Amino acid sequence: MMPILDVLLLAVIAAALGTALLLRGKTPGAGSINMLAVTIMIWSIAVLLYAFAPAFFPLKFLKSVNYLCLTLAAYGQLFFAFVYTNRARWINPTVISFFAIEPVLTQMFFWVEPINRVLFDQQIRIWEQVNLIYVSHVLAASLFLFMDTFLNKPRSHFMRAGVIFFGSAIPMIANILLLTVRSLENQNLYIAIFSYSLALAGFIYGTFSSRIVEKKPITRNAVVESMDDGWMVIDNQEKIIDLNSAAEDMINKSREETYGLPVDQILGNWHEILQSSAGAKEMEIKRKDKDQNNWRYLNVRISQLFNHDNSQFGHLVVWRDITERKLAEDARMRARDELLGLLTAISSLANRSMKMEDFLLESSFQIIYSFHSQAVAVFLMTEEKESSLQKLSMQSQFGFPAEYTKMVGSKFIAANIHQWLQSNEESRPLILDENSRPKETPFKPKEIGFNYVALIPLSIYTQHENTILGCMCLGRNEEGPYTQDEIIRLTTIANQIAILIDSDRRRQLSIALSERQRLLRDLHDSVSQKLYGLVALTEAAQAGIEAGATIEPLGVLTRIGENARQAVKEMRLFLYQMQPVDLEEGLVSSLQHRLAAVEGRADIKARLISDDNIQLDKEHEIALYYIAQEALNNILRHAHAKNVTLNLKKNRLNVLLEITDDGQGFSMKKIDNSGLGLRNMRERAEQANGKFKITSKVGAGTKIMVTVARKS
Repeated sequence: MMPILDVLLLAVIAAALGTALLLRGKTPGAGSINMLAVTIMIWSIAVLLYAFAPAFFPLKFLKSVNYLCLTLAAYGQLFFAFVYTNRARWINPTVISFFAIEPVLTQMFFWVEPINRVLFDQQIRIWEQVNLIYVSHVLAASLFLFMDTFLNKPRSHFMRAGVIFFGSAIPMIANILLLTVRSLENQNLYIAIFSYSLALAGFIYGTFSSRIVEKKPITRNAVVESMDDGWMVIDNQEKIIDLNSAAEDMINKSREETYGLPVDQILGNWHEILQSSAGAKEMEIKRKDKDQNNWRYLNVRISQLFNHDNSQFGHLVVWRDITERKLAEDARMRARDELLGLLTAISSLANRSMKMEDFLLESSFQIIYSFHSQAVAVFLMTEEKESSLQKLSMQSQFGFPAEYTKMVGSKFIAANIHQWLQSNEESRPLILDENSRPKETPFKPKEIGFNYVALIPLSIYTQHENTILGCMCLGRNEEGPYTQDEIIRLTTIANQIAILIDSDRRRQLSIALSERQRLLRDLHDSVSQKLYGLVALTEAAQAGIEAGATIEPLGVLTRIGENARQAVKEMRLFLYQMQPVDLEEGLVSSLQHRLAAVEGRADIKARLISDDNIQLDKEHEIALYYIAQEALNNILRHAHAKNVTLNLKKNRLNVLLEITDDGQGFSMKKIDNSGLGLRNMRERAEQANGKFKITSKVGAGTKIMVTVARKS
């Protein structure tokens, strides 16, 4: 009957082994369970072989296997206890080598004849008892580890997972029985094998059962030791009595070095902290790192410790390393300050720049420096003249190598970026590098001479929809790909630039509409009125002649000629005003061009007298030019002057512009500051921090004087 029972037992063990092998690696401790299962299987096979063929497998062979398997089975249970109780780090080559000593010695003593007869004598069996005692200690160690883990759990959990604990106790009981009977033969072998089989079944059930709350228990000690936060316990005598490894690292001292030391050697202001307030205290300290190269920022929280009778027995100091958070906050603050500074600089550039090209170029300088780039190109949407369709074209670029400049500004690159912008409904930036997929990118970075490229759409939100104005293209080689933080800041910058571009376009459109309305008004008030008067005078003379009235032809023709000449003057002025003003060649050249184009063709003798080497700020040049233009317009329309003189003089501090005419003048008592453009001239002089003065007398002409400071 015994072999049949052995066969059945072997089948059960084989099934358990198969289950363990299938789940190996998925569940903690599966490897140790496999070790135990294989040991039991080999042990059972050895017993069966001896039972069926004792001639081929003698008793000595069976005893040798018994000694080995008995020890290995205990090791399997112990190693499972190591893993299950979060002590897997104890299973290392050194420990395994130590545990291998006993089974190796046992086999060596068993097979060496002189020693075998002494230690394994039928009457004494000294080493057999040593082996059983050793195995008992191994099993007791595993039982203690399980007990230490489970006793810290709630009772309900202990009962649910108790099958593991009770399973580990069965081999211990069986081993005590073997020590009592002092024999590893016959029926006793089946008791040992059966006890380990029950333990194996308990381990498998406890490990894989869905009823168990924790597949692998997490003990308080394991949690405390694995904490990133350091803790330190201080008694009522203000001495350090315990701390964990994290605290050792934070204070740069070991537990042995700090044990029994006064806490004020670690926290110099300990007494001030305790006296500040009752209960918990919190502060932030700064310490040198171990390598003495970097600073470490620590958050320290101190709380009182109380017994069950509510009497204080010490303090708990919790150290939290906040270096990364502190450095991240500092980096965010620096990035925010840099971003605000860059936004302010770009807004200031928009206010100072007269041309959009200048604004984009100067903004590129700021962006290149702030984002460690080597080149920036700005593409803007423009309408084609032949149709209302929009196209993308490069408006500004800086930093691209000479051999790639033509490629960057080519229609190929612009068309590809335009196609990407049209498909990019959410206006998301695009980062290009050597790993970018060609089908998903407008071009390869190497095509424009860089390893990394960032494409940032220029978009604004108007009336709940996103309007794309263009794209900003940045390239660099040394610093690596653009980070997510850089992309966020670049997007903010691009949105600000897009808003400024849109504002400039709206301002230019408003100026154009306003100028068109002014020109229409001037055309109606001046040239149209003169032509209408000319037509009326001609028709009146014609009607008089047809009626036979006496008309003096010379007088009529003289008046017609005067009106016609005045109309021509104002038409020339009108055409000149429609031309764009360009002060790039300087104030003197611009005034000479005006006098030649208008006054010189209107039968007015105009002169410009200027001192040499007059230097003015651009703002002052613009103010003087428009004041002179307003004065000349008034002379042309209202003064009926024959001569005009512009005198541009300088002294040590100022520049003086005098405009004199010999026209009909007007009475200073009847002057109207709201008319004749006088208010505009005064306002321009005040904006340039200058002085404006006008003198006139009926029949004696007019003199205007404007004084501004010289260029510093």
